[in-house]
Amino acid sequence: MFDKITLLLRFVGLLGCLLWTASGLMAQNGIHVTSFQRMETDITARVTAPERDQNGEVCALLRIVTTDMDFMFEPDALGVVSRKNKTGEIWLYIPRGARRISIMHPRYGVLRNYFYPDIIESATVYELVLGAGEGEETASADANMQLLVMRPEPATADIYIDEEKMPVENGLFTATMKKGTHTYRVEAPMYASESGVIELEDKQVMLSVSLIPRFGYLEIFSLPEQDAEVYVDNELVGKTPYRSDRMPLRDYRVEVKKKQFFPQDTLLTLLPGKATSHTFQMVSTVKPKKPLDVLVMLEGAYQPGQLSYGAMVGIAGTHGGYVRFRSDFGSVSADLECDETGALTDEQGTPFYKEGVKHRARMSVTAGYLFRLAKPLYGYVGAGYGSKTLAWETIADEMVKNADASAEGVAAELGLIGRFGRFALSLGCQTISFKCLEPSVGIGVFF
Repeated sequence: MFDKITLLLRFVGLLGCLLWTASGLMAQNGIHVTSFQRMETDITARVTAPERDQNGEVCALLRIVTTDMDFMFEPDALGVVSRKNKTGEIWLYIPRGARRISIMHPRYGVLRNYFYPDIIESATVYELVLGAGEGEETASADANMQLLVMRPEPATADIYIDEEKMPVENGLFTATMKKGTHTYRVEAPMYASESGVIELEDKQVMLSVSLIPRFGYLEIFSLPEQDAEVYVDNELVGKTPYRSDRMPLRDYRVEVKKKQFFPQDTLLTLLPGKATSHTFQMVSTVKPKKPLDVLVMLEGAYQPGQLSYGAMVGIAGTHGGYVRFRSDFGSVSADLECDETGALTDEQGTPFYKEGVKHRARMSVTAGYLFRLAKPLYGYVGAGYGSKTLAWETIADEMVKNADASAEGVAAELGLIGRFGRFALSLGCQTISFKCLEPSVGIGVFF
């Protein structure tokens, strides 16, 4: 789409150039050079009425034959030393080496950049016969001259014809020049220059010269936030969103910086006449708080001759916590106690027990610290209250608590939890008053 718009604009510009040139040609038909010649025997410039330029050198004399004294003249960079209006002539004293002149009239328009068909030498007289107005006289214009029109792109480019810098007005250069071969060169800052040869023959020449850009642009953006500082080759140039002015074609080190974000940099290469765009994805130095997962786990624990079951509910993250309940859902009530041998602790002897009849009860409530060790692995450590009761039944149907195999008080635990997606497996152990050790395993789900 962009290329189509560019082509359309160039077409409109070229059309305007042609219309302007056509109107210029119509105006130039009002002023024409009938003849131009060197006056070899005329000694006015060197003997009769010589004048010197600012360098003290004798000027050449251009005798312009016309009866209309309203003509005005615009010389090249060397200028005009003086003008004298004579009967039927206008005398212009010009420095040696002059190349061209523009001729203007309030009624007949402009003959722009008329190139002298002869070399202008010091102390020499030249005759230029002017014609003006529409009519047959136009056909008598010097047949050895031809019109050249050049349109440079960019319009501010400098044009050199035969190594002489030419005036460019409104993006156009027009001149009436001697037929034959001429060299040209078009150049502009940050563009590749172009040179060639122009052949002026029977037809006027209209030439458009588009220079290749030797510059590009940088466009820098940053996400998720803008207003980041942009450094080009370690020099602060602005903030995002950033677009540079014209830059020479080469590689540039581009860096963006912003508080609470990590600095980033990259190497970008500019392309001719185009904008090289790059978007930096900024990474914050402030770690976002990760949402905590809820872990629900069912467990089983084992002691010799006794199984217990429980559940754990935890808040899992880098740091978290949990609560756990475990029980065998049994209940034992005993009024008597004995030691491991069965002897009563109140020194009342040893009762007779029913062989193999044992009663157990297990319960614990704990809470603790749940933390991430590595990405798939968590650890936990906690404490709380726990009890374990073992009772023997006597033949008299009395319950006797085995004090050596029972415990009550502080419960301590630790373990590991492995995470596999949404699922979890655990392995741990718990002790009550450090009198028994109970390993456990569990399976759970993260929500």
